[in-house]
Amino acid sequence: MCDLCLSAVLGKIRSAVGSAQLLMSQKFQQFRELCEENLNPNAHPRPISQDLAGFWDMLQLSIENISLKFDELHQLKANNWNPLTPPEIQERRMPPPVPKKPLKGHHPPLARDRSLESSERQRLEARKRLLAAKRAASVRQSSATESADSIEIYIPEAQTRL
Repeated sequence: MCDLCLSAVLGKIRSAVGSAQLLMSQKFQQFRELCEENLNPNAHPRPISQDLAGFWDMLQLSIENISLKFDELHQLKANNWNPLTPPEIQERRMPPPVPKKPLKGHHPPLARDRSLESSERQRLEARKRLLAAKRAASVRQSSATESADSIEIYIPEAQTRL
């Protein structure tokens, strides 16, 4: 394996491990603190459940991003740590979101509930767009990196004047 390839693989390993450690050591702890503040009636400002849901969505995006990094590492390992060509890179498919179950004995939603459903629907749509944009950027980044390996630069010889 060439030194450039080795350093690229080591960089990917460090990135995946570092991202996972950051998520576990800081982001989940921050989420726990927000949950505790939400339960504390004396907390000021007190985060509401929508704040927690938004933070959790951001955590989910981070988890997905880290999973993609580790998936790429597994593919590299299966390829004997050689760089992957674009057809070998398999895009990881997200499972469909689990629909929320209606509460038993639930009566028709109030106007306030409808607005919450609308805002939640908008939040989920925004999350889907963000996930799609992140995936597209990741694919563009990896394909740009891989195609950069195959670029040849032609420098014409200097022309001499007579």
